[in-house]
Amino acid sequence: MLRATGASVIGPGHLQACTPNQDAMRVGGVRGGWFAAVADGLGSRELSHIGSRLAVQQVRLAWSGQPDAGYARDAEETRASIRRLYQSWLRAIPAAPPGMYATTLLAASCDADGACCLAQLGDGLIVYRTAGKFGVLGEAPHGLRSGFGNETEALGVTKSFSAWRTDRVALVEPGDGVMLMTDGIADDVRPERLEAFFTHVLDQAGRRSRRAGRRWLERQMNAWPTALHSDDKSIALIFLDKR
Repeated sequence: MLRATGASVIGPGHLQACTPNQDAMRVGGVRGGWFAAVADGLGSRELSHIGSRLAVQQVRLAWSGQPDAGYARDAEETRASIRRLYQSWLRAIPAAPPGMYATTLLAASCDADGACCLAQLGDGLIVYRTAGKFGVLGEAPHGLRSGFGNETEALGVTKSFSAWRTDRVALVEPGDGVMLMTDGIADDVRPERLEAFFTHVLDQAGRRSRRAGRRWLERQMNAWPTALHSDDKSIALIFLDKR
């Protein structure tokens, strides 16, 4: 059975400073399958917390507006799907320069048969297991950070399709899944520990209902072991249950 869950928490440093959560997360069902999205607003942009919330909202609206909209089967469909998503986000933001709302975006859309399309712009990580084999969505074309002031690629900043990382994977065996993480989590998980982290989180989520899984994720992120961490944290999962 294909399942999904996710959570987002504000970092303690931001909480203390009364700064809104610049991350956003959204998970939902689409035509028998699931979509998931996480976004991280750029801290240097005043309205990025709004941009991140609108970004994850638009994933579902843009990818469910027509049959198979989020299930791109080739490079041209992938390009069209991302263009549709970006244009939907631009229409959703209030009247202000898009750069004021700049945000990263990581998204996955899986149909009822487990065929998944993955797309990422900016920091964070998408990891997956397909047919029991673990993988990480490819590196950014110009590295993880390449903008002015060391800013990441982002909606409202980056217009080039080549900045997006995309792939198509299939969830075919129990334990296969996709995990999306903003950099508040991804930056603290060592590369050699990624697969173990992925396995542990999916195993714990698989033992719980969607709501209980969200609460468990929130507890883990609020108790994050990195000393003096301030970054917001968001994670979303789509997976084939082992049961």
